[in-house]
Amino acid sequence: MVKTDECIYKSIRGKLPSPLIGLADLAYNYWWSWNRRATKLWEKIDPEHWAEYKNPVKLLLDTPTSRFKELLRDDDFMNLYELVMEQFEDYMNPESTWFSTNYPKWDRPIVYFCMEYGISKSLPIYSGGLGILAGDHVKTASDLGLPFIAVGLLYKHGYFKQEIDEKGNQIEIFPEYKPEEMPIRPVLNKDGKRLLVEVPIEDRTVYARAFEVQVGRVRIYLLDTDVPENGPEDRTICDYLYNAEMDKRIKQEILLGIGGMRLLKALGIEPGVVHLNEGHPAFANLQRIAWLMEEGLTFTEALSVVRGTTVFTTHTPVPAGHDRFPIEEVRKRLSLFLEGREELLELGREGDQFNMTLLAIRTSSYVNGVSKLHAQVSRRMWQHLWPGVPLDEIPIEAITNGVHTMTWVHNEMRKLFDRYIGKVWREHTNIEGIWYAIERIPDKELWEAHLEAKRQFIELLRRKVMEKNERLGIDDPIPAIDENALIIGFARRFATYKRAILLISDLERLKKILSDSTRPVYIVFGGKAHPNDWGGKEFLKRIYEVSKMPEFRGKIFILENYDMGSARLMVAGVDVWLNTPRRPLEASGTSGMKAGLNGVLNASIFDGWWVEGYNGKNGWVIGEESTEPESEEDDVKDAQSLYDLLEREIIPTYYGNREKWIYMMKESIKSIAPRFSTHRMVKEYMDRFYSKAMSNHIWLTRDNYKGAKEIAEWKERVMNSWQYVDFVNININENKSGLEVTVNLDGLRPDDVKVELYYGVRAEGYHIEKPHIIELRHPKFLGNGEWIYTYKGSALKHLGDPCWHYALRIYPHHEKLPYKFLLGLVKWIGLD
Repeated sequence: MVKTDECIYKSIRGKLPSPLIGLADLAYNYWWSWNRRATKLWEKIDPEHWAEYKNPVKLLLDTPTSRFKELLRDDDFMNLYELVMEQFEDYMNPESTWFSTNYPKWDRPIVYFCMEYGISKSLPIYSGGLGILAGDHVKTASDLGLPFIAVGLLYKHGYFKQEIDEKGNQIEIFPEYKPEEMPIRPVLNKDGKRLLVEVPIEDRTVYARAFEVQVGRVRIYLLDTDVPENGPEDRTICDYLYNAEMDKRIKQEILLGIGGMRLLKALGIEPGVVHLNEGHPAFANLQRIAWLMEEGLTFTEALSVVRGTTVFTTHTPVPAGHDRFPIEEVRKRLSLFLEGREELLELGREGDQFNMTLLAIRTSSYVNGVSKLHAQVSRRMWQHLWPGVPLDEIPIEAITNGVHTMTWVHNEMRKLFDRYIGKVWREHTNIEGIWYAIERIPDKELWEAHLEAKRQFIELLRRKVMEKNERLGIDDPIPAIDENALIIGFARRFATYKRAILLISDLERLKKILSDSTRPVYIVFGGKAHPNDWGGKEFLKRIYEVSKMPEFRGKIFILENYDMGSARLMVAGVDVWLNTPRRPLEASGTSGMKAGLNGVLNASIFDGWWVEGYNGKNGWVIGEESTEPESEEDDVKDAQSLYDLLEREIIPTYYGNREKWIYMMKESIKSIAPRFSTHRMVKEYMDRFYSKAMSNHIWLTRDNYKGAKEIAEWKERVMNSWQYVDFVNININENKSGLEVTVNLDGLRPDDVKVELYYGVRAEGYHIEKPHIIELRHPKFLGNGEWIYTYKGSALKHLGDPCWHYALRIYPHHEKLPYKFLLGLVKWIGLD
């Protein structure tokens, strides 16, 4: 068990009365963040403090001892406390979990690396969707009982708090967070002193302290360089999330990857599987390769071990989302680490650039996009890494994102689900049949639960507007928003491709929509633009300017500093969730999943997860129901489609057909809740990737890396022979019922390759949408001292038909390769 600093923890325990001593342990475990009774417990201690900070450690530190003595006499509080602590104990010490039942012999942890984690408002180390997804992944790994450990960085100033000035400019405020006031604990070494990790950066050693975050049964370890042992420059490496300075960005990623692996080693943690969430932590695999080489393995052997046990998830098709650095800058910062190991640098080389995504792909066997459409887009993006491989066989799979249901479901909806489905949905969220019981909920009760969610969101919105007005000295009255009115929500990162301004592109048409007093409509925008995204800032400013126009005042709002706290209310408290990216740049998106879970209807471009989520009854598609890429010229068309939807379907249905609207709400919940939950997502990762990577680990490392040496020797033989491997002769009999293929294997054995007939209806050029693939078997050695073999096959009845295409291909094969084209080697010959 890793030791942690007990100073603050002991201080909290010291001020708590003995019957409430359990609050100290509860405060340091983020399990409370998705347990409604636990959050209610904190709220009862000091409602105002809790509303502002949502931080139980700070709450316990700031609460006077006299208040705890009062609570001892509060029967309601004590009853709730005992119930919460009982639930906490049961959760932390279960008799069995999904993982222990399905994988009883697993003996190594899965280690997950990510640049950011969205666990709670009180841990501000996230900026947007990537971090929220990572946080939900961690929570679900805890729920399912996976042996899961996560690694990240602790940022002194986090991302930033957003304010908007009187002209609509975004102001970034970077508060300094105090680790001792957060639900995190410093990690100590075996001597009880602060653990320091040594990380080689440039020509020196940089020291990093470590913090432990307990998230249910899962631990997250966060590194930070703000320690006296470092010089002033190195102490600021972790000042800001996604630091715009290239120097700091590279150092952050070295700290995350190489430093993260060194932290694990210092803690005695040996991963069985490593999951890289985005390319930022890919340096972790360079450290793993280097260590294996120090054990005596060759570069190829070490790479085989690392690649076979790594999962990589890419999250965006937007070029800016893939870190590229001048390779000389990376070489400079890795100079001490790379001594004698220059070949490691080649793994990320892309011309004169070093590409972190490329490094992750080249050192991972299991690569996935975050929706089916995104996987297709990613295959096109990286097709050049597998020349000659058909698009649908490029080894990039799809595991569609999900959301952690208990975090994002509104309390009123949760009560309805418990009452009409039974609490079984909480542990079996991904079972679709359970959610059919949504039909049992009376329309009136569902609508009232939704209205309560709207009331809470309206209260938040009014409070935020009031705070902004007070800060800016604006004397405008706080608008009264009718809970029965239609509220449209748009909240996400203000990147230009997300097209936040699509809804305000035709002000005359928008004015007509918003000026109908008999069918009032409100629009709420939320989200931050990256500090260096001037285009995104201009979009935000333009929306602010429109919101201040007389005809739109009190109808259009901007929710400042959109974060996890406000998101939980907004995704449940609007009626329509708007999503307008330029296709196919929205890799997945999860905010719409959160909204749909709460019965909020999605109106979205046919992109990301909505391609899989939309069923014609649970929301609307803006624009064409097509997956073809869009350009800037499509903006006008999509805007007109959005206005048409509002005028002809959304507003008339909301005000004129409440029965249909509630039917669609139920359809939204039952179709989205199970399929787009992280319970489904993490189980997919476990079954499709983690379990296979763990099997690879066992095979590759047993008996002094016998498997790694075998596959490295095979790769070497393949690479030495491949340029000479070729088709020698093809004979097709007269009635086209069979063929005989002669190939030169140049020293390779028949079981080192596969020879296949590939054919089907021609689509475009030689592209075949759904090919037939027949393996040619029973090779016959022709002798004569050469490596010449013949293979036989059939199924040539359409040969010569211009609508059909026939080809032969040969590629390397090893039974332990997870994908047949992982090496990217294939040779073709057409039969047309």
